[in-house]
Amino acid sequence: MADGSGFTMSDGPAWNDPDMSVTRLNRRPPPSLPLEAVFGDAWGSWIMEAAQAAGCARDYVAMPLLAAASALIGNARWARATPGWSEPPHLWTCVVGDSGDGKSPGADCVLRDVLPELEQRMMGDFPDRLREWKGNAERLKAAEEDWKDQVRTARKANKPAPLPPVETTPPEPQAPRLRQNDVTVERVATLLATAAPKGLLIVRDEMAGWLGGMNQYNDAGRAFWIEAYGGRPYRVERQKHPMPIDVQRLVVAAYGGTQPEKLAALMNEADDGLFARVIWAWPATIPFRLGKKKPRVDWAINALERLRMLELEPPLEAAGHPRPLMVNLADDAVPMIEQFGRDMQTAQQEAGGLMRSAYGKARGLVLRLSLVLEMFWWCGADGMAHPPIEISVEAFLAAATMVAEYLMPMAERVYGDAAASQADRDAATLARWIVKSRASE
Repeated sequence: MADGSGFTMSDGPAWNDPDMSVTRLNRRPPPSLPLEAVFGDAWGSWIMEAAQAAGCARDYVAMPLLAAASALIGNARWARATPGWSEPPHLWTCVVGDSGDGKSPGADCVLRDVLPELEQRMMGDFPDRLREWKGNAERLKAAEEDWKDQVRTARKANKPAPLPPVETTPPEPQAPRLRQNDVTVERVATLLATAAPKGLLIVRDEMAGWLGGMNQYNDAGRAFWIEAYGGRPYRVERQKHPMPIDVQRLVVAAYGGTQPEKLAALMNEADDGLFARVIWAWPATIPFRLGKKKPRVDWAINALERLRMLELEPPLEAAGHPRPLMVNLADDAVPMIEQFGRDMQTAQQEAGGLMRSAYGKARGLVLRLSLVLEMFWWCGADGMAHPPIEISVEAFLAAATMVAEYLMPMAERVYGDAAASQADRDAATLARWIVKSRASE
């Protein structure tokens, strides 16, 4: 085509096809979720059903399910690779996606339909115990009033005051909890110490608000939450109360979501290992389709009920605390996890930025995940078999596949987007506008 000067487009060099990856910040494509290979036939089918009903990617169903299952197992079972290395099962998962990608609908089946029924079953005899506590509290209150009257009478008679009652009112019992949205340090510590010895599931629809605001009300908040991954003893001092809160095993599971545009602001602080503790899922957007049938909610409730019923072991001594039952890694899997750890070390040495921390946490994550998957397969199977007493080679290999082929590539996708410069983000915004408006100049 001539431009008025005799020059034609055919006279110049041919243009290559445009690089459309600039509109996506040159993001790494998402890995595919290894559904059946990791979750098994029963849970794999259920996740697929729930995703189809919600019109979303399977990842958006699998991540809240993983976090919920890990909280239901809780401190009743810990994974042990060697006598000196054990891990709680609790997992932190976060889904990433644009508004309308189906993050919330994907989680609804687990968070809205399944977990509330399980929480209702957790209540058990709590109403009776609360009534008993109230009656006892009133009795002790009356005894204290009698003692105060005796003190006043003794003072008037110029006699020694009687000693106060030995028995004091115990703390008010707390209703059993599974989920928690209030994430203040003192509130979570109180629940872990009283109402949720197995652990809690922290649910935040906007994960950025939790991860980015940990120090908003407490200068030690971020440190508290980093420790709330390891399951170690923790003491919370309270300014308005003389007695501290002693948590025997500070550990919680967590689930939430965020949008890609918030990743950079979320991860602009120094790397302290917080984000390496999170399992990230950012699947590709799928075409929206209306679901044809509802997933089997009753089946999921009954399966996860088996996890909820798992109890802590009784204390070793009268004054002790209930403790986890250790589930050992199968002997044949021990050299496998050792080799896996070495492979992750090699990858860590070659990585930079946040990926170094992610690879550093991979061996602990694979041990946790192997226990969760073993218990997943058990609770979803037909029959009434006893809970597993060992983490099988098959469960470890499934967890290793999940970590190496899905979680680490997904972390690279998330961290890469977070590291994009403002100039790259502006260019992507402009490129998307050009494509949408078909601008010619």
